[in-house]
Amino acid sequence: MTTLAGGNALSTFRAQQLQPALEAIHPRISGIAARFVHLVATDAAPTPPELERLAALLTYGDPYAGPGDGTVLIVTPRLGTLSPWASKATDIAHNCGLALRRIERATEFRIQMASSLLGKPTLSAEQQAQVATLLHDRMTESVLFDLADVQSLFSELPPQPMAHVDVLA
Repeated sequence: MTTLAGGNALSTFRAQQLQPALEAIHPRISGIAARFVHLVATDAAPTPPELERLAALLTYGDPYAGPGDGTVLIVTPRLGTLSPWASKATDIAHNCGLALRRIERATEFRIQMASSLLGKPTLSAEQQAQVATLLHDRMTESVLFDLADVQSLFSELPPQPMAHVDVLA
């Protein structure tokens, strides 16, 4: 799997809208930023020319200028599903002559905390779960807390045999 950083995924307006709800979870949350992260599953490592074409294909929107630190929450399409974005992006990549299995897009959120006299506060696991609830739709998306866990997006389970079908009379 190859990971390519993408552009800005959160407008200033949307970040300002989220701020009061974030402060209700923890009063020291001072800001939020997000960027897209593109995950490319291939059978072999991409060559430098392929990486260049992938980067050109996946460069869109405003560049990310947010922080590189802070608490990380990664919102992905629901695990075990193929998102419509991935389906279309993979088709486009194939039409561009790129040999890959799938392209998926995740959103990496960074939560900034204001320092205090006692140092920089952190979010508890419960507070992280509350923030995650604000940032994703649990019907169509999953939240991960480490970019290394995104490999689970590409897990393929074998189909199960159909055991029973109800027939309505």
